[in-house]
Amino acid sequence: MKSLANIKRFITSRGLPKTGQSESWQTGDDGDYEAGWWRGRDNSNNKNRFITKTINGDDVVIDRATNLMWAADGNRAGSNNDNSIQWGNGCVYANNLNFAGFTDWRIPNFFELFSILNMSIYSPAVKIPPFANISSLDYWSSTTDSYDTGEAWYVSLASGITNTATKGSSKNILCVRKGL
Repeated sequence: MKSLANIKRFITSRGLPKTGQSESWQTGDDGDYEAGWWRGRDNSNNKNRFITKTINGDDVVIDRATNLMWAADGNRAGSNNDNSIQWGNGCVYANNLNFAGFTDWRIPNFFELFSILNMSIYSPAVKIPPFANISSLDYWSSTTDSYDTGEAWYVSLASGITNTATKGSSKNILCVRKGL
């Protein structure tokens, strides 16, 4: 219940993310309004949502909208060097990660992972840059399926499709931590 309250606070304090769709297919659709980050600001004021930095030789992306810091390069330690991993092992890996001089890394929850998607692109459905070498594969979230606790939610960074899978299956990870 505590994490639900945190998610609710996050959504109400920041607003919902933009989907990335900028082309309008119908008056009144998402591309027409481009609603989202940050509340009260239009699209032209949201161009610098992601800031890239190199800290202690490691590349990170700071999301100014969510105040989260992401591992930027899918081929580096912040993403388990682009190797798939079982869910539980991925959580342990992230919690033990020392990357960019920080030791409080973790697997993002479902909403955090989904928030970096850009629905106007695919394969991968995240912007490159600021992210680099992100595979068009499935990435674990830290969110357990409430119906079957032997499964967890994942997000396809190829298309943005979400689903659950058994925690014993292997998926990629993209580590996150609170921002600076």
